[in-house]
Amino acid sequence: MNSKLELVKNFWKLFNNQKWALAEKLLHSNFQAIWPQSREKMTAKNFIEVNRNYPGNHKIHIIHIFETNDKILTTVWIEADTGQKTFANSIFEIHDDKIINIEEYWAEPYLPPENRRLWVELY
Repeated sequence: MNSKLELVKNFWKLFNNQKWALAEKLLHSNFQAIWPQSREKMTAKNFIEVNRNYPGNHKIHIIHIFETNDKILTTVWIEADTGQKTFANSIFEIHDDKIINIEEYWAEPYLPPENRRLWVELY
């Protein structure tokens, strides 16, 4: 497996274990995180602090990880001891063997609307 994929796997492992100082070392000095849904952007230090101070302890499971067009894309499942459950789709850009950009989209699970029940199967 290539080093970019390993870097991102390590990032998620450190986040899963709440090793914030080690995770921050994986971020480039010009790092920027973007959360388009809430129109937020963060520097490396602030990104780590937002996650360090988020309520609860989170367990993260990588569902998908692959490289395309010089970017690493992941889908992870996150469950917190607060009861929160969500998917995160993240687009990572790597520069000088560090993560320079992350763009993330969050999606909480929900039951399908009644008008689709005829054509879908729940799993």
